[in-house]
Amino acid sequence: MELRGYQHEAVAPALRGLNCIVWLPTGAGKTRAAVHVCWKHLESRRDGRVAVLVNKVHLVEQHAKEEFHVLQGAFRVTAISGDSSHKCFFSQAVKSSDVVICTAQILHNALLSREEDTRVELTDFSLLVIDECHHTQKEAVYNKIMLNYLQRKLSGRRDLPQILGLTASPGTGGKTSFEGAVEHVLQVGAAPPARGSAGFGGAHGGGAGCQRAPGTVLGCRGSGLGFGALPFQICANLDTEVITSAQEHVQHLQSQVPQPRKQYDLCQERAWDPFGQQLKKIMAQIQQHMGTAGLPQDFGTQTYEQQVVELEKRAAERFCRKTRACALHLRKYNDALLINDTVRMVDAFQHLQQFYATERDMKDPTERFLATTFEENRASLLALAGCQRYENPRLSKLEEILRENFQPQGSSRGIVFTKTRQSAHSLLSWLQDVAELSGQHIRAAVLTGAGYSNQTKHMTQNEQQDVIRQFRKGDLNLLFSTSVAEEGLDIPKCNIVVRYGLMTNEIAMVQARGRARAENSVYSVLAKANSREVSRELLNENLVELMEKAIQAVQAMPEREYRLKIAELQRNAVIGWQVKEAKISERRRLHDPADVYFYCVNCNVAVCCGSDIRTVEGMHHVNINPNFRRYYTVSLGKISFLRTFKDWEPGCRVMCSGCRQEWGMEMIYHHVKLPILCIKNFVVETPDEKRRYKKWSGVTFPIKEFDYVEYCSSTQEDESF
Repeated sequence: MELRGYQHEAVAPALRGLNCIVWLPTGAGKTRAAVHVCWKHLESRRDGRVAVLVNKVHLVEQHAKEEFHVLQGAFRVTAISGDSSHKCFFSQAVKSSDVVICTAQILHNALLSREEDTRVELTDFSLLVIDECHHTQKEAVYNKIMLNYLQRKLSGRRDLPQILGLTASPGTGGKTSFEGAVEHVLQVGAAPPARGSAGFGGAHGGGAGCQRAPGTVLGCRGSGLGFGALPFQICANLDTEVITSAQEHVQHLQSQVPQPRKQYDLCQERAWDPFGQQLKKIMAQIQQHMGTAGLPQDFGTQTYEQQVVELEKRAAERFCRKTRACALHLRKYNDALLINDTVRMVDAFQHLQQFYATERDMKDPTERFLATTFEENRASLLALAGCQRYENPRLSKLEEILRENFQPQGSSRGIVFTKTRQSAHSLLSWLQDVAELSGQHIRAAVLTGAGYSNQTKHMTQNEQQDVIRQFRKGDLNLLFSTSVAEEGLDIPKCNIVVRYGLMTNEIAMVQARGRARAENSVYSVLAKANSREVSRELLNENLVELMEKAIQAVQAMPEREYRLKIAELQRNAVIGWQVKEAKISERRRLHDPADVYFYCVNCNVAVCCGSDIRTVEGMHHVNINPNFRRYYTVSLGKISFLRTFKDWEPGCRVMCSGCRQEWGMEMIYHHVKLPILCIKNFVVETPDEKRRYKKWSGVTFPIKEFDYVEYCSSTQEDESF
C-alpha cells in the first residue's frame, strides 16, 4: 500500500508496536493509514489477529467495502454488525478470521458473554483499532472495553493487544483555561509503564523504550481519571504511548486537505411572531388550569423543557394524573415553539396536529380539557401558519446561501447540518416548496440516524447507504443531515457546509468543518445575530487554538514525570470502577423483589411485583407471571425489525388495558410469549419511596435471569391444576 508522507509519519510509532493515537484531520486518510498498520502487523506475526472497532453500525460495512477490502487477498476479513448472522457465533467468527470489523458493542457483549459460541477474550487479539477514539470516555462502550483492558494490565497480564486509536478531534474536555486544556491534553496523551519488549515479535510493550519523535506527543492524563464518579476519558483509557500528528509533512497535509473559508451568515429575529405568541397563550392557559403556583414562564426554551420534564416525573411519582397530563402536553407545545424558531410555522403546527390525532382517554377530564383547548385554537393556528409575512428569517438566509452556491450548470455538493431529525425533514419539505430551489440543479435528501425515536421515523442502514451512494455518484448534491454525517461516513468532498442554528462543542465543529474539503469551499454558520449559537461557535474557535497550544506544552513535559503520573491515574481508574461496582451491587440488594410494586405511569394501577421480573440475555426485562396478561392488551400487528435474533423474535406492542399507555413489546422466545417492559412507563414503589426510572440499571432489587425450562414446567403445572 502506498501512503503519503504525512500518513507514514503518523503511523510510524504504531509500526514499531507502540500504543498510539493517530490524530489527523477529516479527509486525511486515517483509516487508510490504519489498514497499512494492520497489514504490516499481520505480516510480522504468525498468530496475529486484528479487531477494528467502530461506534456506529453503518461504519462496519463501509470500512469493509471501502478500506479494508485491500487485505482480502492475503488475509481473512470478516465484517460483523447487529444485522449480521455472524454475531450469534462471534467466537467462531473471530477464531476463523485475521481481521474482524465490528461495532464496539458486539465486542463488549462478547467479553461479558457466558456462552461458548459468543464469548471472546481481549487476548484473542493482538491489535485493536479504535475508530473515532475520542468517544473513549464516560459511559461509552469504548470506555467499558478499555476498562476491561486496564484491569488485566494492572493485574500483570502481558499478552494484551496493541492499541491504535484514530481521531480528528480530541477536543479540550470542556476546559476553557490554558491550564485546563493542558490537563486534558495530558489525559489525551497518556502513556503507561512498560509492559514488555516493543515490536510485533512478542507481547506488546512500550513506555520505557519509547523515544519522542517528530510528529508525536507524549503525556499523561490529568487528575480526575476514573469510571463513573471519576470520569474515565479518552486516551488514558486507551493506554496510549504516543499521539501522532503531521509535523515534518504538515505542508503536504495542508495541500491535500484544504481548509474552507468560514463565514457567519446572521439573521434577525422575526419582527412579529403571532403564531408563537398564540402557542404561549395556550401554554399559560394550561398552567392556569393546573392550579399550581410557581410554574416556569420561559416558554420556548431548553430550560423550560427541562423543568416541565422534571414536573412530569414528580407528578407521576405522586400519582397526580392531572399535573402529569398537563406537563406532557406543555412539553409538546414547547417542542412546537422550538420548531417554530428553527423552521416553519406549519412544521410546528403539524407536530401538534400529529400529537392530538393519537388515541387518548377522553373519559379523563384533564385529557378532555387539553384536547378541547387545542381544537378551539386549531383553525387560527393553521391560518397563522400559512401567512408568509410571519415566516422564519433563518429560511430566507438559507435560501440566499443555497442560491449563491448551487448554480444551474455547477457541480456543487453540500450538507446542511441541523439538530433534529424532525428539522432535517422539515428543511427538505421547505426546499421542495421553494420553486426557485427545487429545480434540477438542487437534488436533495435527508440523512439521519438509524436509532429508534418516537418523534420521527428513523432511517434504516440500507436507506442511509442508498442516500450516501446517490450523493457520491452525484444523483444527489445536497443533504439535510443530523450529526450522523459529521464523522465516520465516507462522504465526498463538499464545497458548502452549513451549520443551521446549531450549538455544539468544538469536536462537532471540527468534524462538520472537515466535510468542506473541496477547493475554495465555504463553511457557513447560520444563526441569529447575538445568539448563544454564535457565542458558542466563537468559543469553539478559541478552544481549538487552546488545544494546539496545550499540545505544545505537553511536548515539553519531562518523561519521568509523565510516566509516574499515568501509572497513578490508571490505578485510580480501576479502583474508582471497583468502588462504583460495589455501590451498584449494594444498591441492587436494598429491597426484596416481593416488596416492590409496579404501577402504570398514566393511570396509576398496580400491575405487578418485582418478583415477577426476569432478564433475558442479561438485557431484556420480561414479566413471567401468567396473571399479568389481564392487565395489558396488544396492538394488532407485530413489530417489524430488519435484523433477526438468535433465540427470539418480536411480537406485538404491549399497552395498558385500562388507559392504553404503551408499556413495551412482546418477545416470542422459543415459541413462548413474554412481555418486555420498558421501565420508564411505570412508577416503581419500594418500602422507601415511589420513583420513575429511566433505565433498569437503577432499580434497588435483584433480578434473576430467565430460566426457560423452569418457566415451561411451572406453566404446565398451572394449566394441569
